[in-house]
Amino acid sequence: MSNFQDFYNKINYFFNNDKLLEEALTHPSLSKEKKQKNNYQRLEFLGDKVLSLIISEFLMHKFIDEAEGALSKRHANLVSGETLSQIALKIGLDKVIKISYGEEKLGGKTNKRNLENALEALVGAIYLDSDYKHAKEFVLNFWHHQLLQDRKPPQDAISQLQEIIQANSRDLPLYDTFKESGSDHAPTFISNLTLPLSSQIFSARGSSKKEAQKNVAKIALEFLKKLS
Repeated sequence: MSNFQDFYNKINYFFNNDKLLEEALTHPSLSKEKKQKNNYQRLEFLGDKVLSLIISEFLMHKFIDEAEGALSKRHANLVSGETLSQIALKIGLDKVIKISYGEEKLGGKTNKRNLENALEALVGAIYLDSDYKHAKEFVLNFWHHQLLQDRKPPQDAISQLQEIIQANSRDLPLYDTFKESGSDHAPTFISNLTLPLSSQIFSARGSSKKEAQKNVAKIALEFLKKLS
């Protein structure tokens, strides 16, 4: 795996079992095209859980006076697709992820969802290749800026919008979200948002249902700010 020497240096971790890294960097489209068994999906499943534990443990020790609700908001922000895709680009995952030709033509190497999944798979691979300690060192190193920058618990657009609406109405914003186009590995979702007591409908797209809903909530928030 000498081709990955630069990547090893960038992440400051050297794999004992190169096959784990190969698996973590293999997109499902490539394994399907070449009839390979291994792709990053199983490692992504594990890495998601390991990452969540590391972040949760850090928050518990750092914010000892905060309630569960505030910690949950911090946690959600730190494991969000936006945070993961930013870190994935920072460490150059877009340069080393292995995808099919068809997926690459669709912009798969910079697709946020692919980068999020590969980063979680990388965390899972480091955990299996060594132990929790090394996985934790990796996460705390590359999440360092995000872990330290928020003095108050962050609030995403969906939560902000809901608070504003509930201050004036008993009803909640209504999201109608569905897959619009794209493959199973690179879908595009659209979310239509209707606000209570309003005929105004907002729409936005995203690479996941959650991202589409966050994007449309941001648009609605900007609209409400202009009215106030």
